[in-house]
Amino acid sequence: MKIAIIKLSALGDIVHASVAIQFIRKHIANAHISWFCDARFEQIARLLAGVDEVVALPLKDKKFLKSFEILRQKQGQFDIIIDLQGLLKSALVSRSLGKNIFGFDRFSAKEGLASIFYTHKYSCNYDKNIILRNLELCGYALNFSFDEKEILAKEPCFLKNSRIPSENSRIPSKKILIAPFASESSKCYAHFASVIKGAKEFAQCFLVAGSELERKKAAKLASSGATLLAPLDLAQILEFMDTCDLIIGNDSGITHLAWAQNYATITLFGNRSGARNAFATPKNLIIQATPKHEIDAFHIDKSDFCINDIDPAQIIAKAKGLCDA
Repeated sequence: MKIAIIKLSALGDIVHASVAIQFIRKHIANAHISWFCDARFEQIARLLAGVDEVVALPLKDKKFLKSFEILRQKQGQFDIIIDLQGLLKSALVSRSLGKNIFGFDRFSAKEGLASIFYTHKYSCNYDKNIILRNLELCGYALNFSFDEKEILAKEPCFLKNSRIPSENSRIPSKKILIAPFASESSKCYAHFASVIKGAKEFAQCFLVAGSELERKKAAKLASSGATLLAPLDLAQILEFMDTCDLIIGNDSGITHLAWAQNYATITLFGNRSGARNAFATPKNLIIQATPKHEIDAFHIDKSDFCINDIDPAQIIAKAKGLCDA
């Protein structure tokens, strides 16, 4: 059976959907899985364990003719198409591939109009945990069910295929990787310096940063007692995580990636729901600030910086508990 999974972006969203692959493999023995993503996220998609083919579309670069030609060549090749994104853009990509499309209904999709392009529509509360939403839609499309205990027992979702030539790769003490950045300022915790100062009493802290602006901010943060890592690609970040005892961060792709790999995490949430956007386990902890208003997953209040109300001492205590476990 040839299956197309549509999850175009972004990093965290692709990570949230990644666990579905091993469930599909478990229930569909002859599955051939193609993953459609935006070209800007091709690297993380190519690290997905269990995916047979990655199809990268340069949509964010507005290369629509090239994207159309890529889709035209894939048209009619799939038995089932599953749109896990729920956007008009992803629905149009799905429809260009064929007609047997499964997606969320108009009350369940991020953009309700996307549902008019689906042949089969699944109803699921939009506020429900995103991991469960993705798995339920795949189960609906492929006629399988699952138990949440199976998520706890999942295998790592991504491949590790490079090594970091770094003298810091193995240090005989507890190591904490801190991911202090996110795609939006209201998701970024402002008191990581205090967390680092407290955590360095029992662990060595490392900082990961991407863009040049992030690296400038991280360099200032490093003065609190952390080591700023050299620029790493996603495969190298996976390898470095493998040497760490804990990853602490905002609601961002890096922290979710650590969850997907079964590493211990503490994820901080403010104006978004941690219960919806992360899957808690005994070693994957969520700290939720109290938002100014009731959280509406469809309409996020990006002026609410309540994440900064989280007490650094709470993070430090939970970090020590996980490191000592």
